[in-house]
Amino acid sequence: MTKITAKKILLVVFYHILLLIAVLIFIFKYAEEVTQIKADIYYQFQISDTVDTNVDFSDYPAFEPEENLWINQAQLIHHAGGGIDGLDYSNSREALENTLSGGERYIEIDFMYTSDHHLVCMHKWAEQWGSETPPTLQEFISGNIYGKYSPMTASDLIQYMDQYSDLYIIIDTKESDYVNVIRDLVELSFFNPSITDRFIIQIYDSGAKAEILQLYSFSDSNFLFTAYKFGSRFPNKIMNICYDENIYIVTVPYGDWDQETIDLYRSKNIIIYEHTVNRPDQANEELRRGVHGLYTDFLSSEDLEL
Repeated sequence: MTKITAKKILLVVFYHILLLIAVLIFIFKYAEEVTQIKADIYYQFQISDTVDTNVDFSDYPAFEPEENLWINQAQLIHHAGGGIDGLDYSNSREALENTLSGGERYIEIDFMYTSDHHLVCMHKWAEQWGSETPPTLQEFISGNIYGKYSPMTASDLIQYMDQYSDLYIIIDTKESDYVNVIRDLVELSFFNPSITDRFIIQIYDSGAKAEILQLYSFSDSNFLFTAYKFGSRFPNKIMNICYDENIYIVTVPYGDWDQETIDLYRSKNIIIYEHTVNRPDQANEELRRGVHGLYTDFLSSEDLEL
């Protein structure tokens, strides 16, 4: 029988520790990619047989979007308040003010609830706050994002929208019941309907639009369907939802749709945004392919050729 020495045991333990560290680094660095892969796998099994993927849309009429839409001025949507100091996802006061000072007015913000159920601007607690456990509201407003940036509540954001009458906020959230997020934002902005009208609502599931319209009479142009849950490999399923619910703005991951799919959507006057693009060459290539606009952390209009 081979004798197992203490040295061999230590080497095995050491290699396993290295492997664990490598896995943790990968998960942390590519958290968004891992989430998207999980979503794609889930929906491959959960909805692949429930929605018709073989519909021929060639005879479907093109949408007739309203005139003077916000999208006519919004080639760039600044992601999570906009990047700052090379960091993304901060949703911080400094990031928002930096983006506004650059003249940008179409800004995506992430929303989450504190432990005492107050709506605040946050992407993921573990990554930007440093703890998986949500803080109380008082702990949140007394702390910092990434250890140095000022946090914002939903009420703070409403004040910016009141100050900047041309500021549009694209709503994103990882909360499971995102209709409640919309309800709270509608209630916070009730004193000024022009603010409520400047919320652009990302929806992730069929049927959500009708539920949200019971809260407030949003225009069709206030809705944007994102392929976050469906996986961008199901463009026909997404187009089914567009026609079923009269949604003509969609957003998909960067570079996931081929030219044929983009051309089909454009022929139906469905507006396509892609996320998230921070290189000018990639941004301009997608615009040349017919994508209408892009989510970005760091690009400005000066980076765009079209």
